[in-house]
Amino acid sequence: MKIKLIMPCEKYWKSYLDSYNEMDHDGLVEGMDWDSESLPQVYFDRAKELSEGKDIGSLVPATNFWIIADDEYSGRMSIRHELNEKLKKYGGHIGYEVKVSARKKGIATKALSLAIEFCKTKLMLKEVMLTCDNSNIASIKTIEKNGGVLREKNNDESNNRLSRYYIISL
Repeated sequence: MKIKLIMPCEKYWKSYLDSYNEMDHDGLVEGMDWDSESLPQVYFDRAKELSEGKDIGSLVPATNFWIIADDEYSGRMSIRHELNEKLKKYGGHIGYEVKVSARKKGIATKALSLAIEFCKTKLMLKEVMLTCDNSNIASIKTIEKNGGVLREKNNDESNNRLSRYYIISL
């Protein structure tokens, strides 16, 4: 299976729309969730602005990729270029979601490895932090397969859950 990360674009727009109902859409990631009213170009432009750090307000610069597996939209990968206080507590540098029909195929593991490479070569980061819910076995396995070392488990009061905090050295 050929997997790549790309910026949101017209080529995969139909595939994205066809997959829209397979995504959770909870915890809106700005620049990754279409409002179902704007023109696609507005969505693409916003993703570009976020990656360039333009008009981000209290957000941090973030590159929001689509995960493309075998030439089809399969999920999203959000890479925050830096961490603010909120992201240090929940979210970390990288967040991702794979659509339901593409799960359990190794797509998240490979996509995360590509995101880690992006962090190392393009952002010049020395380490990345990732968080996940303590009950999310799939995410735990994905992070650990990519070299994630559990730093701590902590109650995340903002989301009322037990979270795992991982570090991946680059």
